Amino acid sequence: MHKWEAGQLLVASLAAAGLMLCAASEPAAQGRGLTRVVYEFAVTSYCGTLDPAVEAGFQAELKAVTERSGLDSEAARQQRIRGWVEAEREWRNRGLGGNRAWCAGEGVEAARHFQAIARGERQP
Repeated sequence: MHKWEAGQLLVASLAAAGLMLCAASEPAAQGRGLTRVVYEFAVTSYCGTLDPAVEAGFQAELKAVTERSGLDSEAARQQRIRGWVEAEREWRNRGLGGNRAWCAGEGVEAARHFQAIARGERQP
C-alpha cells in the first residue's frame, strides 16, 4: 500500500467515525434534535423569515425537544451551540448569491414549520 493510500484510508475512516458520532448525538427516536431545531431557527434569522410566530414556535419546540432529550444542561448547551455553528458554516459556504436558494428552500420551510407550531397545527 502506498503512503498516500494509507493516508486516504485513515481520512476516510475518521470521516466515517465522525458521521457515526454525529448520528449518535441526535437519537432517531427524537426525530428532530436540539441541533436541528436551533439550526433551522438560525436559518430563519439569516434569511429574514424570522417573525414573532417563528420565535414562538421555536421556543415551544426547543422546550419540548430539550425535555424529551434527557440531556444534562451542558450537553444540551453544546447541541444548541452546534446548531448555530452549523448554520453559520452553511451561510458562509453558500456565498451571497447561493443564499437565495438556501433561503427560498430551507429558510421558508423552517419558518413555516415554526409558524405551524405557534398556530397549534403541528406538535413540537
